[in-house]
Amino acid sequence: MSVFGEGFELSKWFNGASCKLKPAVSDLPDVEEDFADHGGEDGSAVSPVAIELGFCFVCAAPNPDYLSTNTVKGAPPVPVCSLNCESDYLKQRGWQASKKNGGKYVQLPSSPTESSKKSKRDEEPVPQTVDLTSEERSTKRQRRSFSFLDDHMLESDEGKGYKSWWLGALAFFDFVYQRHGMWHSYSMSNNEPRVDPALIKYWTCNIYRELDRSTAYLRKHVLRWQEGHHGRLSMREVLWMAVVFRYCNRLETFDKAKGIPSSDGFGPFKKRMHALAKRKDDTPLFAGRQDLDVNQYLDILEAFLTDIDDITVSLKACASASSVFETLRQFKDNALGSFTCWQVTCDLIELNLFPEDFVEDDFVWLSVDAKKSLVQIFGKRRARPAEYVSLAKLLEQRQVQAFKALEVRFPFFMGRKLSLKNIGHALHGFQVYRNIKLLEHNQFDRHEPGTSPPVAYASRSYLMDSESCEICAQAENEDELVLCDMCNRLFHKYCIDMAELPPASWVCTPCKALVNAPEEGVVTEPEIISVD
Repeated sequence: MSVFGEGFELSKWFNGASCKLKPAVSDLPDVEEDFADHGGEDGSAVSPVAIELGFCFVCAAPNPDYLSTNTVKGAPPVPVCSLNCESDYLKQRGWQASKKNGGKYVQLPSSPTESSKKSKRDEEPVPQTVDLTSEERSTKRQRRSFSFLDDHMLESDEGKGYKSWWLGALAFFDFVYQRHGMWHSYSMSNNEPRVDPALIKYWTCNIYRELDRSTAYLRKHVLRWQEGHHGRLSMREVLWMAVVFRYCNRLETFDKAKGIPSSDGFGPFKKRMHALAKRKDDTPLFAGRQDLDVNQYLDILEAFLTDIDDITVSLKACASASSVFETLRQFKDNALGSFTCWQVTCDLIELNLFPEDFVEDDFVWLSVDAKKSLVQIFGKRRARPAEYVSLAKLLEQRQVQAFKALEVRFPFFMGRKLSLKNIGHALHGFQVYRNIKLLEHNQFDRHEPGTSPPVAYASRSYLMDSESCEICAQAENEDELVLCDMCNRLFHKYCIDMAELPPASWVCTPCKALVNAPEEGVVTEPEIISVD
């Protein structure tokens, strides 16, 4: 087994193996790169999501960092811990690297009888494995320059889709890096980040769901309720506020309705909503719900408030994200809708309302856009509905490997890797981004029906104009105010005994307490992400 030291770079290994050992795309036969088309020895399909990803397929070493090549017919990618194990796996499948053919994979003779039928003139010697180190491979061939978004973003998912799902995954993580890099840059400076201008011109959601303005808005109201009730955080009350907010999911509506109501404040809230509905303007009250009117919205909420005690008891007994999601869907035969149920599930998890042994990453609900992203990355035959969650988990497991291959240092928020729900969140944004690129290239007629159309970015910073210091309730001395990135509340530095304003992203003490972090302060280095 090969051992890779500190100086090993995955991108060099990947590029070296791709260029030296793998045939060029033009040299490949016209083969559907799909797991359904790769049969095992008994004719059964072999899929990377059907095997144990935590162990090397060949030697069972734990936590393998790589996947074998996916350009060889009959040998779909499996987790391997080294190039030697990849070579052993391919040999088992009937393939071997040929030194005579420049390191390309060639098929071994199926049997001695078949091989003996060849004439001596046509007879080929049995290829031998070329045991080159990763460094030798990377230096013998010039490393490939990755341009994933340019090369793959507009490629159709019809037929073969991506030649390599790994390249499709890197295109996705390149978007993830740029989009979060944009947030990261704006948290440090007012300078425009050097990312794809389309990301600045059009709306896309944050990579970390916790950083979305709507999530911060809900968190702000939950924290204020908590502070008004002697630091107690009630699942019943948080559940109520999350359902009220997410079933509408339009921040501007609640800004006009004087915020998210507590369960005790539902009566006055109904009056304010009826008053908003009577206004003669074209501003929608609900996000993406053309079939929902105020009366229907309030009737569902009233019914939910009637059942909330029983639902709360059921939720407290849940041990995983999937069970929370299904419990919420059982309310009046999914009257809230799957989208709302998943958003509320995420809110309850992020507000730390479940015990430590709660399983967060067993399930992710995926929007239409997120599912289309999986098809774009993995191809139609790989990305079947039954495999959506497994494929999203595969992306979650490969995030560090992908950023190494892209040769970037990803600014993980609060040092936390992207969770499964954030991968699902990013997959939604990836399809939105692809639709933006199609529009820019005058190819929007190719966009997937039912996916989100591009929407020009419009700042909602005006929603902060009425905000004042959370401690003293004064808006004076703006230069002394610091903003919490997770709840969007403002604090004077002298009101929280802060010596100086942080140069980077900052999270307040109550938000840190919710995620079991030690204390408030700088959570990321004061560097500006630049994506060339």
